[in-house]
This record gives sequence, C-alpha cells and structure tokens, in this order.
Amino acid sequence: MSDLPPLVRVFMADHIRTLAELQLLITCMDSDDRWWDATAAARELGISTLAARHALDHLASRNLFDIRITGDVRYQFRPGTEELRDAAQILFDTYRPNPVARVNLVAGASHRSIRDCADAFRIRKHDR
Repeated sequence: MSDLPPLVRVFMADHIRTLAELQLLITCMDSDDRWWDATAAARELGISTLAARHALDHLASRNLFDIRITGDVRYQFRPGTEELRDAAQILFDTYRPNPVARVNLVAGASHRSIRDCADAFRIRKHDR
C-alpha cells in the first residue's frame, strides 16, 4: 500500500466506507455525464438495489454526487469542490493499475472499525 498517495488515503478514509461505494464511485466517474438511479447502479455492480441506494446516498452526502429528482432519485458524479474533484480523480487514476490496493484499504478500514467496536465492549481486569 506504500504506492498510495497520501491524498488518496485521506480521501478514502473520509469518503469511502465500503467496497460498493468505491466501485460505484469509480463506475460513475467512468461515465461522468450519466445520471444513475439505484436500480441501474445495482445492475451494473451486481449488488442489491438497497445496497446501491445506500452507497449512492452516502456518496451524495459526502458532496461527491449531484442529485436530481425525477420519477426516481438520480445521481451524477459532480463534486461540490475542486479539491474533492481532484482527490477523486487521483483515486480514479490510481485505481485502474492497482485496484487491489484500493480494495485492501477499504477492507482494512472496515475490519479496523469492526475491531474497534468490539473492543469498546471488551471487559478488562483494570476496568472494574
């Protein structure tokens, strides 16, 4: 993972929680003029419509997607700031040659957060 630029590490830590979010961001950036609904995103990624909607909503809440409401809610990659666009573009540019490093970063963060949550409920001798 040493090949990851620090900006990508920070961007992913701040904006990407799941593999579905990462894949969806990359997919939407690859066709940045397209508007996506949850059904189309789910079909493209091979995930449930509910998982796609959660991923789209999360990315929109992180100021990465524009939202248009028609018969359904549609999303388009359109970051709210140039800094977000630049960071997402660096992620996009470095994803294709080494997607495993990006996936591992998401998986590692997810694993750490589960461990941190479990540790919060661990009873230790010195806690009594």
